[in-house]
Amino acid sequence: MNVSQLATAFATFAQMRIRHPKWFDTVLFELFRRQHELGEKDATNVAYAMLLLAAADAGKTSLEGVLYPFDKHQGVLYSMLGVTNENRRNLSYPAVYQLQLVELYLRLMVPTVYEEMRPELKSMFAKARKVSVVVDDYMQNSSKMHRRISQWFARVGLHHRSEVFLGPFMLDMVIGEKVVVEIDGPTHFYRDTNSRTSSSLLKDSILNAMGFRVKHLAYQEWRQPSP
Repeated sequence: MNVSQLATAFATFAQMRIRHPKWFDTVLFELFRRQHELGEKDATNVAYAMLLLAAADAGKTSLEGVLYPFDKHQGVLYSMLGVTNENRRNLSYPAVYQLQLVELYLRLMVPTVYEEMRPELKSMFAKARKVSVVVDDYMQNSSKMHRRISQWFARVGLHHRSEVFLGPFMLDMVIGEKVVVEIDGPTHFYRDTNSRTSSSLLKDSILNAMGFRVKHLAYQEWRQPSP
């Protein structure tokens, strides 16, 4: 398996919320050892996947109070970001979006990891932050559901704002200053399950750390017929 395939396998396992720390440890050490073989796309994807692991294991910290994998693999994160920085002129919009999430998560959830980062990596984050990249993860039926819920809120006099932009996120609905209502369409769940995806959990982690209360309305529940 070449190093690009290894990076893809790591990212896929993280996205699927597969819990296998020993395997992750082995792969991360190998990626660190072979970092010079990685391109910026794979390196950024690995750094982002490390966030997904941490978000899926929210609340499970080491004795030092740092989330896995940052408690053991801080050097791997720095090396992946170093590869990205060396090739930053070639970054795609999805990679910039991932960098924006990485910076937000590190600053909010593991600030010591961010503070110990080399200045050139912080500078890369600052440049990525200036790029307007918002991922709209709606599907058509989720969008229809969003409109219907917004109409119901209006009917009962619940003032809200729809499609509020916040950094790399688009918040479905915001009530007041600190309550976020997320309309969870099919893309928020693993196929044929009620289990939310790692990226959905990551968004929750970041919003909660920013002081928001996040409420979810899932499409499965909205579709259920009234008794």
